[in-house]
Amino acid sequence: MSATATTTVLGLSAAIIWGAADFSGGLGARYLRVYWLLAISHASSLVALVLLADLLHQPLPDARILTYGLISGVAGGIALLVFYYALSLGSMGTTAAVTGLLTAALPVGFSLATIGAPSHRQIAGFVLAAGAIWLISSPSSSNQQVVEDQRKKLALAVISGIGFGIFLIALREANGGGLLWPLAASRVGSLVLAIVGGLILSRGQFIVEAQPQATSQLQNLGAIQPTIRKRWMIGIGLALIASAFDTGGNFFFVAATRIGRLDVASVLSSLYPASTILLAVWLLKERTNRRQALGMTAALVAVALIS
Repeated sequence: MSATATTTVLGLSAAIIWGAADFSGGLGARYLRVYWLLAISHASSLVALVLLADLLHQPLPDARILTYGLISGVAGGIALLVFYYALSLGSMGTTAAVTGLLTAALPVGFSLATIGAPSHRQIAGFVLAAGAIWLISSPSSSNQQVVEDQRKKLALAVISGIGFGIFLIALREANGGGLLWPLAASRVGSLVLAIVGGLILSRGQFIVEAQPQATSQLQNLGAIQPTIRKRWMIGIGLALIASAFDTGGNFFFVAATRIGRLDVASVLSSLYPASTILLAVWLLKERTNRRQALGMTAALVAVALIS
């Protein structure tokens, strides 16, 4: 298998797993405040990464690599906090798609500036992928209140997309330190951010009140109006699930950037909104419109061009 084909497989694997992580994290943010959700999620993955690195006897990398890992963690932590909050507000489609578009755009620009342009066919694939993500983000309602809510979520998506783009670039720059230690350093940065933010801004509150739209959607999962203890336990469970998926997606993305170009890996992995949306359709009974279906079809063509 060629390097490009391997990068394609790894990038798409990251997209599928990240989409599942975002779905789990978005649900978890309907139970726990995002700071504590992120703290629980990243604390568990940090412990797992350190234990695995020690078990495999991976040497501790130099300070430069660890610094890039920390930078990626802080940027990714901010992005996740904003992203999970946006997902918790209700419909996941628009938030996930716009975030994915910006997540891909920054690494593509970075690659153009540092390693040159990809092939013409891959450039066409990048453009088509951007269009696909935008189509997937198409609102499914003309209701004015829904439109206002989507504008709020759009602003949050822009912030999270920029943060995720920086996260991918910094994680790529942490090359040379193995697969595990850069990810562990990234988790340190995001964990510290989550704990400090939680202590300062959440004022000791861990549980969130359910949003009306979110409560309606959760009927499909049999989780309406649980007790405080049950909300706490469900939130922790979802945080741990999100942690496992997020760490797995990070692993596949880092592996993809070690083998191929950053822009190829980033664009393919940024198709994760499709995974999030399909899970939301399947489990929460969210509906897609024709433009979103067309976007998913365009995404498949884009993958073929890029690979």
